[in-house]
Amino acid sequence: MKLLDRVSALIRANINDLLDRAEDPEKMIKQLITDMNNQLIQVKTTVAQALADQHMLERRLARSREEAEAMGNRAELAVDKGDDMLARAALERMNSLQRTIEDLENHLEIQKKEVDDLKMALTQLDTRIAEVTRSRDLLLARHRRAVAKDKLTKVNGEIHPEKLEELLDALAGYVDKAETRAQASEELHTEHTHRRLVRLEAEDKLDKQLSELKERRKTSSAA
Repeated sequence: MKLLDRVSALIRANINDLLDRAEDPEKMIKQLITDMNNQLIQVKTTVAQALADQHMLERRLARSREEAEAMGNRAELAVDKGDDMLARAALERMNSLQRTIEDLENHLEIQKKEVDDLKMALTQLDTRIAEVTRSRDLLLARHRRAVAKDKLTKVNGEIHPEKLEELLDALAGYVDKAETRAQASEELHTEHTHRRLVRLEAEDKLDKQLSELKERRKTSSAA
């Protein structure tokens, strides 16, 4: 039955695999739940029809058995009355009914199995829908984590140990150069500051000497 095949495919669907292949995982899982609910409606309708067919077969089988039993009783009665022709006719009808009963029993057995399969599919699909709906956010979160982990693994795989060592060496060299430049700049700044201080001290000394010289010259002129 195509319906059962579709339902079975939905029940067995590997949600994580579908998420991996989907361009839009959230949209995909919403569509999956919608498809499941649509199939659920179809299964319920089919189960109802299959049950109706089963009940019809059961009623026909019961009537055929009753009629076959009645024909057997009539054949016995006809024999008791010495009416072989009537007995033969009753037996022929009974035999025909027996063949019908066998056919109905076979059909009923098949129908019951189909109903059982449909009921099981209905229960499984209903459970599956509840599981997917309940765990939708969790599945999406797990999918995002898996994708991120896969990307990280690929990045790590692209960085070979020897290249990583070269990268670290180059980085260390860059840091050393930066530290050396910073130290040189600091030393230059310190030296420049020192020279300015020395120059200021020298100028201050010259100013004092000049003042003292002027003072002595004034005193000498006054004398």
